[in-house]
Formats: sequence, structure tokens, C-alpha cells
Amino acid sequence: MGRSHRPGSFRSKKGVSQYPEVYIDKEADFASIKIAPGVEDRSYVKGGFVVCEDQKGRIIEIQLLNLKALLSSRKRLAA
Repeated sequence: MGRSHRPGSFRSKKGVSQYPEVYIDKEADFASIKIAPGVEDRSYVKGGFVVCEDQKGRIIEIQLLNLKALLSSRKRLAA
């Protein structure tokens, strides 16, 4: 029996996720990366990021509250 599709290709797009979703608001100095669907149950700060979890403890979103500082420190590291 031969394969009708190449390895790694999708037969259907029904199960393809639309995540991550990225939202950037430069005026508010805020960015958000939505990793998975779900409703935030709790959040905490870890390593300068706000991590949001659902009721089962899965990470669904990561928020950056001081985006300008992060980008400026990244530029200094690259120099």
C-alpha cells in the first residue's frame, strides 16, 4: 500500500490550531501571547512575565507588562 500524502503534511485543516495569538499595544507598553484556548483561573509573575493558567494549571497566556524595557535590554545585550 502506498501513501497518498507526504510525511508531515496535513490531510485536513480541521484540527489545525490558530495559536499562538499575539497582541501588542505599544501605547500601553503591553504585549500578550495567547498560547492555548481557555479561561484564566489564576496568574502569577515569573521572571518578569505574567503567566496565566486555566483551571487545570495549563499555561494559556503570557503577558509582558513593560515591553519597552525588555526591548531596550535586548538591544544592549546584542551590542
